[in-house]
This record gives sequence, C-alpha cells and structure tokens, in this order.
Amino acid sequence: MNTCTTYSLFAAVVATALLGSGSAFAQLNPACPNCEGDPLEMAEEAVLNAVPLSVWLDQSTYSAGDVITITGHVAHIAADVPVTIKIHTPSGNIAWINQLTLDENNEFEVQVASESWSEVGIYQVLAQYGHPSRDNKAQFMLTSAPSAMEIAGCGMSMVAVEDACLEYEIEGGMVTGATVNQGDTSLTLHITSDDNGNLYVTFPVEVLEEVLLVLVDGEESNDVMIEGQSVHVYFPAGAESVEFFAAKVIPEFGAVAAVVLAVALVSIVVATRSRLGLVPRI
Repeated sequence: MNTCTTYSLFAAVVATALLGSGSAFAQLNPACPNCEGDPLEMAEEAVLNAVPLSVWLDQSTYSAGDVITITGHVAHIAADVPVTIKIHTPSGNIAWINQLTLDENNEFEVQVASESWSEVGIYQVLAQYGHPSRDNKAQFMLTSAPSAMEIAGCGMSMVAVEDACLEYEIEGGMVTGATVNQGDTSLTLHITSDDNGNLYVTFPVEVLEEVLLVLVDGEESNDVMIEGQSVHVYFPAGAESVEFFAAKVIPEFGAVAAVVLAVALVSIVVATRSRLGLVPRI
C-alpha cells in the first residue's frame, strides 16, 4: 500500500468520526497534500481494491415479483474467469444461479425477477470468483406480494371472496386466491407452499357458516381443528388447495346454485330421452 493510499484511508476514518461536529473542522488541512483527487473517494477505491470480491443489493427487502438488482466488484481479475452468483431460498434450495462477465471496470451487475418465488423469508446471495475462498455474500428479505384480489380492496393477509374480505394467517406458504363452489356449499383457498405449514381462518357468518369438513388437495384432512367459525389446518409441502365444506356459504350463491342445478337436470333429462328415442317429433 503506497503512502497516498494510507493517508487516504486515515482521512476517511477521521472524516467519519468528525462528521457533523460543526464548522470548526471545516478548514482541516488535506490529509495528503501531495495527492490528487478527493480523499474520501480515494479511500473508497482503496477499500474496493483491498477486498477480493464485493457484492451489493439495491434494497434489503423485496416483495414477491420485484426485480432484484445485484452489483459487485472484483479487486484482482484473472483472464476469462466469470463471477458465479447463487441465490438460496430460506429453506436452502437454489432459487437462481448464473455466471456473469466482468466489465472494463472489473464490475458486474444483473437483475433477477422474483415473480416465481413463493417462499417468504431471508434469501442468501452468494458470489464466487474463481477459487472458492474468493467469495462474498449478501442477504435480503422476501415478503409476499399483494395479490390482485388484495389490491382490489382487501388488505394484506386477506383475500377477496365476492364482496367480502376474508382474513387469514398462514405459515409455510401463501394464499393466492379463493373460489366459492356453488354446488356443494364449500369454499376453496388456493395456496402455494414450499414447506409444511398451517393455515388459520375465522370465517364471518356472511361468508361461510358451520364448517363440517376440510380437504387438503382433495383429501380429507385429519390434522384440522374446528372451533366454531375458526379453523386451524395443517398442510404438507407442495399443497395447492384447502377446501372448507359448510352448512351454508355466501347467501347470494343459493339462487345461482339452484339455477345451475336446474339447467343440469334438464340437460340430463333431454339427453336420456334422446338416447331412448323419446324425444317428441315436431
């Protein structure tokens, strides 16, 4: 390290310690009178050159679907050696991997889309250049993105069910939507899940009343607790739906279900009469 670099690093430490201490320090003599350039900028450059591999993120927290910008710098390059970037999920799986080429300033930058990531939590970004010992890492928090239904009028940790907002709590997954099943008085919550988890729901009586049965991916769940209008159900990793059968669902669906059933019965009768040759001739 040359004399100018040493003085510049010292200047950076002094400037940080005295920042905001008042105008009395504004006329300090330069730490390196014979050096050219801003001492603070020179100190930053010296730090970059001292660290073999640096990596940064543009934010510390993202919502699912955000674009993550990763930048970095390599102090001493080797010919034709790329930088390898890996992003690990909170559970340790690899969510994204790529190799990047350095630019003329020994720097790299890449943007990564996160719309396909459903696991909420802390993600690790690992950068490696050549030998495994030349690495560095950063981390960020990924939170669930508000769904289109939530944006339409319901808040976070709520999902729209017709004109009502259903509040829920979920661990190990994310609720992506809801469907009212008209013919069998049930309501399905659609989920994504990378881990075993559980779902807590308290149904308003105007949405659903008297839960009788809970299915997870079409199979009756034995890991469920029903207490009045509140339901706590466990689901395995990879589960996609939780269906709640009840005595009553949203009232306005009663008339619609009756019409659908009537049309279905008429279709069955007509089809049966046609096969038996009983359709009257016109």
